[in-house]
Amino acid sequence: MAGVNLGSQRILVTGGTGGVGLALAESLTALGATVVTCGRTACGPHAVRADLAVPGEAVRVVGEAVDRLGGLDVVVANAGVQHRTPLTLGPDPEALALARQEIEVNLASVVELAAAAWPHLAAASTPGGPPGAAFVAVTSGLAYAPKQSAPVYCATKAGVHILLESLRHQARTTSPGVRVQEVVLPLVDTAMTAGREGPARKLSPAQAADAIVRGLVRGRPVVAVGASRTLLALLRLAPSAGRRVLRDG
Repeated sequence: MAGVNLGSQRILVTGGTGGVGLALAESLTALGATVVTCGRTACGPHAVRADLAVPGEAVRVVGEAVDRLGGLDVVVANAGVQHRTPLTLGPDPEALALARQEIEVNLASVVELAAAAWPHLAAASTPGGPPGAAFVAVTSGLAYAPKQSAPVYCATKAGVHILLESLRHQARTTSPGVRVQEVVLPLVDTAMTAGREGPARKLSPAQAADAIVRGLVRGRPVVAVGASRTLLALLRLAPSAGRRVLRDG
């Protein structure tokens, strides 16, 4: 597949006011793209303040991005939250509230983004021409090999993985010019992962953003970043061993 030119594209990055999302927005802007971001603490001329845990907010964000950019070429669903949610000790109200937040931000908002953004992405696509329009979502190695301490987070990322596979099937029929990409991140040094370590050294947000940009340019359906490449290979060759790697993380 020919490489994708990200310069001059109109891009929405959710969760783009910190961590990987902010680094990605900066990298894309440096390439010449016009980027709108969103976050709960949004600031700047191209940032939309939004809480994606609230139903309907993702649809509003897409509308504001389209108004500001005059359309959309790429959407990157990057926003995510992770909590330790013990579920085997009884129905703790606080744990269940955190679980609902994870479901809304990590999965439900991605569904909303896809539904709201697709007509704009389809309008920007050129079937049979150079690849351009794309719907991209960030998952994790935990979508493939869950850990015991964050079952709901792992389930939401696995849900996004399956959602993207289904969207590819739909896109082939309704909008073949729109590509669907999954970015599988390893542990990245962000506020969400503070105090946590994994079997491999954390990537910096800038390193993760650079890898994501390379994946967007190449247009591959699955972009495995850093240690996630090793994990996915291990899961193909020795599934039990691969799952043990992250189980107690």
